[in-house]
Order: sequence, then C-alpha cells, then structure tokens
Amino acid sequence: MAPPRKRAKTQLKRIGSRPQARTARALGRKSRPAPRVPYSSRPAKVPTEEVRPDEIFKTRIPGEFEPARADKIIATLLDGVSRSRVQKALDLGMVKVNGQPADCRTVLNPGDAVEVALPSPGEPTARPVKLRLEVLLEDAHLIAINKPAGLLTHPVQGSDEVSVVHGLLHHTKGKLAPAGGAPRPGVVHRLDRETSGVIALAKTDKAYHALVTQFTERTAQKEYLALVDKAPRLLSGVIDAAIDRHRTVRVRMAVREDGREAVTDWRVEEKYGEQAALIRACPHTGRTHQIRVHLAHLGHPILGDRTYGKFDVPAFTGWPMPRVMLHAHRLTLTHPQTGKPVTIVAEPPKDFLDLQAWLAGRFGRRTYSTPG
Repeated sequence: MAPPRKRAKTQLKRIGSRPQARTARALGRKSRPAPRVPYSSRPAKVPTEEVRPDEIFKTRIPGEFEPARADKIIATLLDGVSRSRVQKALDLGMVKVNGQPADCRTVLNPGDAVEVALPSPGEPTARPVKLRLEVLLEDAHLIAINKPAGLLTHPVQGSDEVSVVHGLLHHTKGKLAPAGGAPRPGVVHRLDRETSGVIALAKTDKAYHALVTQFTERTAQKEYLALVDKAPRLLSGVIDAAIDRHRTVRVRMAVREDGREAVTDWRVEEKYGEQAALIRACPHTGRTHQIRVHLAHLGHPILGDRTYGKFDVPAFTGWPMPRVMLHAHRLTLTHPQTGKPVTIVAEPPKDFLDLQAWLAGRFGRRTYSTPG
C-alpha cells in the first residue's frame, strides 16, 4: 500500500467577482493534472456571446504538480469553471505567470504564481442541436434517454458545449416543458457530466411539476452501478452522513456534521479479488455528488474519480479508467399522466463493461446474489 500523501495547503483567492460567480478549486491533493478524457477531447459546440472579464483568480502551482502546459494545469486548478472560459482567457492574454503574460503553450512549474482574469460567463442558451441519443422511453408527457458519459445535462454559464437539452430540443422539435426555464426546459433531475445512464425530462408543464414533486419528496427510485476501489468487507449497508460544501475547497462536497441530510443504501454485486468491487448504490436524497462523496467516505471511492479518489499510485497503472465509473442503471417513476409505475433501465456502456472485464481477468470475479 502506498504511503498517504501530504495535503498541500493551496489557497485560491478571488478578487472583484460578482456574488454569483464560481469559486475556483485548489487541488493540492493531485500529484499531476488529470489526463485529457477521450470522450470529451473535442466536445460539440454551440455559439456564445462575447462577454467582458470580471473575475480574477490568484494561486500558486502546488508542489505535487508535474510541469505541463498552462491550458491543462489551469483547467485542472479551476475545476468548476468551464474549459471554454479558461481557453478564452489564454487566447485573450488574460493569464499571467510570475507577472508575465502567458498563453496555452506556456509551461507551468510547481511554485509558479498564476493570475487568471476570466471572461464573465454569458447566459446559457438552449437551442436545438442534432445529436445521436439513445431514447429509452418517449410519449407525449416525458422522454428518457441513456445519457452518454461526457455530455452535460443542460447548458451551463460560460460553456459552449452542447447538452442533453440541446439534443432533445431537436429530437422533440422543441417540445420540452418550458416550466424548467429557458436554459433547462424539461429538466427534473441531473446527472454529472461523467456519469452515464438513465435521465428523464418532462415534455409538458404538468409532467414537469409532477416529476419534480417525485424527486423532491423522494418517491422516485434511483439505482446506480459503481466500480470502486478495494472490496468492502461487508456486503451491504446504509450510509447516513450529512453533506455540504467543503469548508475550504468550495467546488467540492464533503461529509459534514452540520450538512444537509444524505442517505445512500449500498450493496456489493461483484468483487474483483481485494482490489475492486461493483456496488449498487440507491440514494434516498439528492445531494450534489452524493454517491461519490458517500462511497469515498466509506473508504471505497469510485474508480476514475479524481476529485474524491486517489488514482496516481502504481497499483492503478494500466487500469482503463477514462472517467468516473458511475452509471445510472435504473429509474422508477410514477407516470405523470397515468399514475402507474414506470421503470426505465439502461445497461452499462462499453467503457464500464471493459473495466469490469479487465478487473475480472486480472483479479478474478466473485458474484453475489442480489434481490430482483
């Protein structure tokens, strides 16, 4: 077992930003910038308007980072800020390293002082964009798809990447519930960019309010599959640990005694020696990053999770982990029109199955019977 790493004391200062502006993330725990993820190397784009800069972030490159190009390191440090804003700042000469202007080709080294003036994000837009999406269920009231990893759920400020909303506005010819608001029509729940699997959107305002109520009142049943680090000693359990923003790294979530209630049931479905396991997680609440935070709190962070995990030790060399290996497998709702239960299932994608097969081939596989 690799010795625990020392936590770097990196602080990011924000100057002159608006109250709603994003807070940058100090990533002293990473030993190197996260590698470029294959599925998002060239995401599709939609036009955004030019906007003026009004945020300035200052930091110093942590000692654990390896020398790398400015665009890669800054995008990692400013997690929570869209890549397009970082790239635009570099293109416009709004980044300084040790007091000197820098561009995307500038190599940053540990200890370098970095100042980034970010263009203010434009209002997110939702317009039809033709995308190839796997529709799992569709009628006049709702639509559910198997969201691929790497695709945003809805437009976000400062990003020109397309999203599920862009694609479904095209697919449904604009028939998504306007009650969700202009940037997020029809959106009743969300999946993180790297999470794959079932996501449902409302096509009418009546369906929108009915589905939002189900998620708010916790009657919607969500089941996720996760490949995690190390095999748990127990085969099942309940994680009842409140979650809120991390006290110092505000773009992360953390277990906190003064946080908001968060409960997740979990059970082991497969073990791969002592090195990894397949877990089915059923969240009863909907906190940001809930499953990722809870499984990390349990001592079994999700493989590929470079925010809440630890994947720079030799034991992980060669493991095919292109993303956070979390998949929304099953969603059960009450149909907003008929009142009957509807269960929507999306089988894991190829990258998830490839890692399962790799783990089984390397460490062996033991399967545990599960209900249903």
